[in-house]
Amino acid sequence: MYLIDKEVKEMDFHAYWDYRVALDLFLGGVGIGVFLLAAYFSLVFKEKSLKVTRLGFILAPVLVGLGVFALLTELGKPFRMLSTFINVNPTSVTSWGGFLQTIFIMLSFVIFLVVWKYKQNAYQMGLFKGLVIAGSVFALAVGIYHGLLLMSLGVPGWANGLIPVMFLVSSILSGSSVLMVVEAVFMRSIITRSKEAYSETAVSSDAQVFTYSKLLVSLVGIQALLILTWRISINSAGTEAIIAYQNLISHFGVYWWILVVTIGLVIPLAIAGYSTLKKIKMNFYTAMAFTAIVLIGSYAFKHIILYSGQIPLAGL
Repeated sequence: MYLIDKEVKEMDFHAYWDYRVALDLFLGGVGIGVFLLAAYFSLVFKEKSLKVTRLGFILAPVLVGLGVFALLTELGKPFRMLSTFINVNPTSVTSWGGFLQTIFIMLSFVIFLVVWKYKQNAYQMGLFKGLVIAGSVFALAVGIYHGLLLMSLGVPGWANGLIPVMFLVSSILSGSSVLMVVEAVFMRSIITRSKEAYSETAVSSDAQVFTYSKLLVSLVGIQALLILTWRISINSAGTEAIIAYQNLISHFGVYWWILVVTIGLVIPLAIAGYSTLKKIKMNFYTAMAFTAIVLIGSYAFKHIILYSGQIPLAGL
């Protein structure tokens, strides 16, 4: 994202929230996406999903934690986060973040430790199921919080009800893609020879089989529809919202259409859609490329939304 940051430095405004906040939104989003898919595996496929869920449950809190660390470096005073737990304002969305992310990280680590200690037996424990459900609730809360924080500030470029939903879907899409590749690399479930098919069946039971392509094409399609709906809704959202979108296009238009729309949506939709319709399986390198472009698109989306919302509205 160096080119985007260079573009920002050449502008005549100061972005109070820089790329480190974007990293928090991005890494935290990937983390909750990884967790939610791992949670689904653990509840539906139980002990058959031991290896992939164990990976997901340890990767999720690490990613969210890295995002929080990036945020603290941006604040400049890491211990300021402690004030969130002392000076609590229940009506402030900002105050929710510290609690939600901390509780989520703790729950994720506890779940990982339970799986690590009890292995297959963990999936038969009522306590484990309760922890996974609670973790999923907090994962969704963190995912929604990322977009809700921006929306709650009343900034024209962020004051749209679809922002939290788009952020959440982007997070689930990127997290699911990462878990697909992590599983492949660490579990050797993807054949490394590019000419051979990659077995997308992550886990299965006697009656159910999960394939990544169907999930990913659905998520990319939903995100594309959400962004289209968001764009259309701007026309009836008032003058300030229209000017805010014009700022986005005038300052970041090239990056938006190339990184977010083309690389982040169109190409992934074509890859996953083709695999699903033709019932053919991605090879290892295609899966890696798919994940890479999804991550690029997800980060660019959150980065551009974050920065463009801070551009002053000319004439107002």
